[in-house]
Amino acid sequence: ELVAPDPNRLPKFWNSMQQVCLDLYGSRLATVAALQGHAIAGGCMLAMACDYRVMYAGDCTPNNSENGQSDKKKKQHIPTIGLNETKLGIAAPPWMGQLMVNTIGFRPTEWALALGTLFSPKDALNIGLVDAVVEGHKDDSNSNHDDVSNGILQQLLPPSLHDQIAEPVIQNAFQEALTFAKIPPQARWASKQITRSQFLMDMEAKRDVDREHFCGFITLDAVQKNLGAYVEALKKRSKK
Repeated sequence: ELVAPDPNRLPKFWNSMQQVCLDLYGSRLATVAALQGHAIAGGCMLAMACDYRVMYAGDCTPNNSENGQSDKKKKQHIPTIGLNETKLGIAAPPWMGQLMVNTIGFRPTEWALALGTLFSPKDALNIGLVDAVVEGHKDDSNSNHDDVSNGILQQLLPPSLHDQIAEPVIQNAFQEALTFAKIPPQARWASKQITRSQFLMDMEAKRDVDREHFCGFITLDAVQKNLGAYVEALKKRSKK
């Protein structure tokens, strides 16, 4: 969407990004993010917009043993989270930066945005970017999850994710959702408005200006050059 963007599609794309943040951050529902891989840039935004974030802290490299790659030679790939826009030659949108300020505080955000820092799960936990980390897979767990919980998760998750229900990160997220569910919804929603309403009003008020600025900035030749180089580097890395 951002490299050689369609000028007609770009404003609609950015409007969608703004809207999903407004809807998620301002949701009357309790929202829980179960992070099983990287949460970078827009992914980090989605996580910060939730009420609770749990992140997997183990190796998220796909199993390549069937392709002949030895597990002994496979390099571990630990998930990361953060806003890395400066490393792409751009800056995080103001509202996304403010969302991080609301999450981890002013100085940690100022430092992270300037350097485009991507945090490991444990570092993210230490600064409050995530609320919990879990290690290990379902095969490493000796705990038995009750059939009722698993039945509820089967109803909530699409069939393509049913094989992940026993994963510790999913179980942790589900248990936290149950904790939120015990709070009377009107009280939970009122308390959420206390901490989030000002951000939501400011973001809505500046929405048009933000979209025009973003679309103008992202199409600059220098910015497109940096983004193109970053995408090419990712392609080369994925082939290794």
